Amino acid sequence: MCIQAIINLFKKKELKPSGELDIATVISIIKTKMDKYGDTEYEVYLPDNLMQKLYTHSEVVDILEFDKTNTIRYQPDLYDCDDFATELFGKGFGLVWTNVHAFNWFIDKDTHELYFIEPQNDTIAPDIASWQGRDVRFFLGR
Repeated sequence: MCIQAIINLFKKKELKPSGELDIATVISIIKTKMDKYGDTEYEVYLPDNLMQKLYTHSEVVDILEFDKTNTIRYQPDLYDCDDFATELFGKGFGLVWTNVHAFNWFIDKDTHELYFIEPQNDTIAPDIASWQGRDVRFFLGR
């Protein structure tokens, strides 16, 4: 293996959007997903007026493989779910907060499917697990 290949293995892998979607479509995708749960009382905050960043599912899997957020030790009230979710939010993923938990989300560039990420174990799922809460308070976009 050449020196450059070894260097590339150790370079910090960054999450860079591979596409964008207009805000109205993003809100529609979120609404469609949340309609499945009968949840209508959430807020959506999208920071950019025209576009929401998109990633492919495989890009997110690759990034989470290199990201170390999930290896941080859980400490009640000091480093708990909101801290894990904020860590991934800072790296480019959306943030979602329910009545009992905070975690992350993204929209797949190819399928326009909304996925949820559990930042404490890197699980990617198309649905919110029941233990994560059903009463969504807000989505914060990236």
